[in-house]
Amino acid sequence: MTFTILRETELASTTITDTETELFNVSDLSNYIDEYLKTEYTLKSTLKDSVQSRVYLYQKNDSEKQIIKISQKNRNDHVLRRLRGQHHKNTATVYEVCSNDNDVTLLEEYIHGVSLGSIVKKSGGTLENELAVKYALDICMGLVFMHSLGIIHRDIKPSNIIINEQGEAVIIDFGIARLIDDNKYSDTKNLGTAGYAAPEQFGIYQSGPVTDIYAVGVLLNELILGVHPTIDTPNGKLGKIINKCIMAQMSKRYQHVSELAEVLNKLL
Repeated sequence: MTFTILRETELASTTITDTETELFNVSDLSNYIDEYLKTEYTLKSTLKDSVQSRVYLYQKNDSEKQIIKISQKNRNDHVLRRLRGQHHKNTATVYEVCSNDNDVTLLEEYIHGVSLGSIVKKSGGTLENELAVKYALDICMGLVFMHSLGIIHRDIKPSNIIINEQGEAVIIDFGIARLIDDNKYSDTKNLGTAGYAAPEQFGIYQSGPVTDIYAVGVLLNELILGVHPTIDTPNGKLGKIINKCIMAQMSKRYQHVSELAEVLNKLL
């Protein structure tokens, strides 16, 4: 287990290896996070308070920086630890993680902006093709980064995308993300959002990078036409791209999100 407190963009910290865990238990780590927040930040609001999770917004005392503290029950922390300290403009940064048998607590970047779902709703249910493709390309770049870390998101949808103040799409909510595992035949749990979840997420096969590609295809279609691609798809190149993304047979989809990003980029 390692423990690292990130101050702004620097690692100013103590690191604890697996062989040293007896010297510094999980309770100490959680308390350390709380003390760090009390010293450096001010609690601004509670964003969510439910049985399964609690989300708090904190403001840095000497700057405009804001972060969120998330406490979740029954959460596998392997993905979060893989993401910790890794930075990409199209994904929310996980600053710190600590966990015990029942809970995971993490500090995460707060993205200033509006959810893609809200933007689409305010625009009447669809977006201009160029803007929709631009957002899809941003999402692809975030997924290229996640996949390079061996992580699949598995829940790409408008409410899990924030459009920041620079107009860039940022992926949030790693709640059902998982590590890529090529040694399993099928997913052991049926997780995902109906309509966006690929067939393999329902226990048919093992989810992988192409699972996220499926969701991007669905999202792009809904941004452009306001409907699921099983109902209708755009004419021309966009329609062909989307249809390839959502092929039921995983081997017939784009096999790497970078391939999808390349063809989308040619449309801009």
